[in-house]
Amino acid sequence: MKIIVTAGGQGTKMWPASRQDKPKQFQSIIGDVSSYEQTIKTLLQAFTPEDIYISTKRKFIRYVSEQSPQIPLRNYIVEPDIAKDRGPGEGLAFLRLSIDHPNEPFFIVQADCLREPAEGFLQMIRQAEKIVTEHKQLVTGGIKATEPNMGVDYLKLGKQVPGEKEAFVIEEFLFRRGTLKETRELVENFHVVAHCNHTCWYPDQMLEAYKQYRPDWYEKLMEIKAVLDKPGENEAVEKIYASMEKGPTEDVTTHVMNSGKAMVILLPYKWTDVGTWGSVYEFFADGLENYTDGNVVAVDTAGSLIKSSCKDKLVAVAGVEDLIIVDTEDALLVLPKDKIDKIKDIQKELEARKEAGYL
Repeated sequence: MKIIVTAGGQGTKMWPASRQDKPKQFQSIIGDVSSYEQTIKTLLQAFTPEDIYISTKRKFIRYVSEQSPQIPLRNYIVEPDIAKDRGPGEGLAFLRLSIDHPNEPFFIVQADCLREPAEGFLQMIRQAEKIVTEHKQLVTGGIKATEPNMGVDYLKLGKQVPGEKEAFVIEEFLFRRGTLKETRELVENFHVVAHCNHTCWYPDQMLEAYKQYRPDWYEKLMEIKAVLDKPGENEAVEKIYASMEKGPTEDVTTHVMNSGKAMVILLPYKWTDVGTWGSVYEFFADGLENYTDGNVVAVDTAGSLIKSSCKDKLVAVAGVEDLIIVDTEDALLVLPKDKIDKIKDIQKELEARKEAGYL
């Protein structure tokens, strides 16, 4: 089994802690270490450094090398610094694994996720490896849907995988609904789990799926394969990659998951994609009035996330409810918890004012 850690995203919704030159996965968003560092630390409990590949953009290589010096440089899968979404970028990773280890399954780990406990995460990886090895079908992860969440897609469960605990055949991939009412009806009326992107399969099989469902991507990946280890490789790869159409990996995997053969494991651990400050609050504030991180005093305050990155400065709040407050060395964010989408409006305003240093 080989692990692909994806660490190339920008994390714009986690501003002001996440920045263009150093996004959330490399920042100490929660606690004293980055989610990338914590992910690598967990994986090294069960895998050798040689078994772990890092998929990231060229501009983030310095953070990868600083925060995971154990991982050999030859295991870096470097994307050009061009925004193409996950489809082309992960395609490069599948191509690399198909060359290096065509007969070993891979497991994709997103560097910007939170998982507790670590033992449950490693258990799930080993279960996925066992199922993929036995059945040769794509395996992904899901969490029980107890409340409607408009921010995720869902998987309709079919029969249980024989001999496997909490593993099911995927009957149908269900895209996220447009309204809370529709999402609630979906969760209440169907046997579904929320999809959470823990893909495990064989690299050659994934490339075949690219060939079938996104042949344009597949053709470009084969062009890239033809220029590897040849003079001018970096320039040639960047030119070909730039010509690939932007799109998510789901352009491929949703078709595979609708085949009636793919499988899903219910995660035996607490998980969240650190996509917004709201998701961080929901992950940590269970049963608590607030989630605080750093030098913070909160009086008569409820339902809030308050984070300070400045050790020499106190952040004190009183008499407020349901706020997101994030204080960094050069920026302070204060907004209602249900207005998190306004962060993108702030970023647009900063762009219009040519304040790129804050982005």
